[in-house]
Amino acid sequence: MGNHHPYSGGVFSKTIPCGRAGVDIHLRGDGVHAQMPGGDEFFVPYTQCHVEIGGSSGRMVFCGNQDRTLTIFCEQKGFYDALGRESGGILLEALGQQRGCRRAERRRGWILLAACVVAIGGILVGGYRGFKVGVRVAVNALPMSVDETIGTLAIERMDVGELVVDPVIVGAIEKIIARLSPHAVLDEVVFQVRVVDSPAVNAFALPGGYIVIYTDLITESDSAEQVAGVLGHEMAHITLRHGLKRVAQSIGLIAAIQLFLGDTQGLVTLGAKILQTATLNSYSRAQEKDADFEGVRMLYASGINPMGLVEFFESLGGGPDGLADAVSWASTHPEHGQRIEAIRRQLAEMPAKTYLPVDVDWSRVQRSVQGLEVNLENPQEAS
Repeated sequence: MGNHHPYSGGVFSKTIPCGRAGVDIHLRGDGVHAQMPGGDEFFVPYTQCHVEIGGSSGRMVFCGNQDRTLTIFCEQKGFYDALGRESGGILLEALGQQRGCRRAERRRGWILLAACVVAIGGILVGGYRGFKVGVRVAVNALPMSVDETIGTLAIERMDVGELVVDPVIVGAIEKIIARLSPHAVLDEVVFQVRVVDSPAVNAFALPGGYIVIYTDLITESDSAEQVAGVLGHEMAHITLRHGLKRVAQSIGLIAAIQLFLGDTQGLVTLGAKILQTATLNSYSRAQEKDADFEGVRMLYASGINPMGLVEFFESLGGGPDGLADAVSWASTHPEHGQRIEAIRRQLAEMPAKTYLPVDVDWSRVQRSVQGLEVNLENPQEAS
């Protein structure tokens, strides 16, 4: 076994003047042999060969010894296949992994190019609408780890208030999340809920799976199904990656493309700062509509009655158009009455279904919340 036709290539070695020289490469049964025009020879056994693929062309194959003091390289056509064949399969796996990495990089490059073309072309043709398209393309190509990093930084730096640890209250919210989670469109998201003792009727989500819900929202809800509607809506914001899209649109297209390239240092910090200072529920109308639609789908799929979301909306201000300004969660969400009607239409188009109640004693949960308030007003009695 062994090829009889040498490949043109080169060698890196400290033993050579200038450290580099051209060589003829022979693939023999024991390894990669290289011979300089003057007669000096170099050898890397297949069993000790460290393979990499790269160079400016992306096709150059580097064969280095174990301590990297010697590297034989070649980009001639056929060398890659011959190396895998002549090594008797020893290098096939390493070569395959390297080729896979290079293909992934090329795909990433083409996707980036497409994103840039779409974004720039869109901006030229459609202005801001084109910009949003470009951001959406770039964000959708990012790994979920970017959302998680930004969300973690944001939640760690936020002063959301006093966290509730009461197992009755927290356990009820976690039980609802657990019922909805299997039906999320992104199964890699791990939802983490924080219950905060606050007089605000509010809840919000951060990228990566973080959800904060305030105790007064629990108090103002008549059932676990109503809170499930709110949680489903917030979970949808996360799985639809609305938070990351808000960040990308705020920091600009170039920064969004940097994020796409994996340059998250500094940008994730900036993103976390934006989420800290921005209005927590300042999603666009389209995003709110999408979150409603996806939240209802999750509720329906989990067997929780989606009408709970409608009931929650309607109960806040005594009717679909009577919202009190103090209601944070809904007053920041536009077109309240239209959203209720859209949810009703969505449900009317779904097949009839028998819903299963959420296995939570809601009256007990609300008594526990009221107990928190009593403890705060009368700390001596609580002790």
